Amino acid sequence: MARYRSAFVRADIEELLNCFHFPLQVVSIEADQVFVSVATSEGWPQVLQRLLTAYERLRVADAVPLTLELHEPIKGLTVVQAHWALEREDGTRLYDFTAAYTLGQVGDGLRIIALAHDELPKLRAASRTR
Repeated sequence: MARYRSAFVRADIEELLNCFHFPLQVVSIEADQVFVSVATSEGWPQVLQRLLTAYERLRVADAVPLTLELHEPIKGLTVVQAHWALEREDGTRLYDFTAAYTLGQVGDGLRIIALAHDELPKLRAASRTR
């Protein structure tokens, strides 16, 4: 997760992509609706680039983990629940969100194989008030 956070802060899309394994299940929570999609190695870079571009417009300088809980329910599978705060250079908090990552042992390391989050409504709101 430290590598993942660092890649986001540096906007290093190649390093971010190395944190994932495809196909990737993505679950987005908005109000009382759940949206499930499957991301591919071909489409995910564009999704990440749009997110990084939005972060740049909002002047996100850091993603601070407010809480980070790890569980290993099955050998070779780790579930990470993170409560993130996105902050500007001066420490101003833009918004916080929760994400759950399922990591599986792939090759020589753990990779994110599923992601669930409630960030999109918060990102949209922050973009509107920018």
